[in-house]
Amino acid sequence: MRHPHTRSAFFLPMVTVLTMLGGAALSAPPAAATTLTVRYGASLMGVPVGKVKASLSVDKRSYHAEGYAKATGFSRLFSDARVNAEATGTLTDAPEAQSYHRHWVEDGKAEDLSLSFANGRVSDLRFKADKPPKEYADRVPVKPEHKTGVIDPLSALVMPIAGRRGKDLCEERTPVFENNKRFDITMRFARTERYNGGSKSYSGPVVVCAVRYVPIAGHRAHKKSERFMAANKDMEVWLAPIETVGLAIPVKMRVRTELGVLTATADRLNVR
Repeated sequence: MRHPHTRSAFFLPMVTVLTMLGGAALSAPPAAATTLTVRYGASLMGVPVGKVKASLSVDKRSYHAEGYAKATGFSRLFSDARVNAEATGTLTDAPEAQSYHRHWVEDGKAEDLSLSFANGRVSDLRFKADKPPKEYADRVPVKPEHKTGVIDPLSALVMPIAGRRGKDLCEERTPVFENNKRFDITMRFARTERYNGGSKSYSGPVVVCAVRYVPIAGHRAHKKSERFMAANKDMEVWLAPIETVGLAIPVKMRVRTELGVLTATADRLNVR
């Protein structure tokens, strides 16, 4: 039997992983369609526990992003979670989300979330689950203003850098709405490093950004996992500049979870 709090321990880090690994930065829309695919291997305390795959397609002024994550190896003793997500939107000076869909399966139970956006506002939310969500007295209410000026987690894949380089790439605050939760993912410059991803990935200089999760609404104020992630100062993402396509790609992510340090590294990168 899996631990009853395992979903809480894995869900926030997994959403954070998809958001952070979805932090590709686009300097300008390419003239022709470009698709970037990155595959990541995730490990907990050095032991392989999962796989993450993210892709971004940009065609003129529109984008389509996809993300997939699943538990593997010994972690399936604790969670057999799998999540698929996709998002579409338009791109001018900044990404503007149009649609988002997320499908989550764990222990034979599934849930589906669909969001529609109009002018930066959540215009429609549809949620269906095999197991209805519980209501708790400590849940922070979501107000209409929490659904305005937001994007979905995968729309973080499209982040115009507008000529920024180096540490300026880290100065970001992403307003995210996912299901009935509103939170921010913030980044600030930490240091520079070199990354060696081998022949099928990226090797070269990277900018390391410190990351914070900031709950706004829809979360449970007294829930242990929420308080842990909100106070978590041990999260970072490594951004690699891919000058040929004008993108900064996350090649490594590190986040401390309640179960230990979770690391995801890019082992394959493809541009076409």
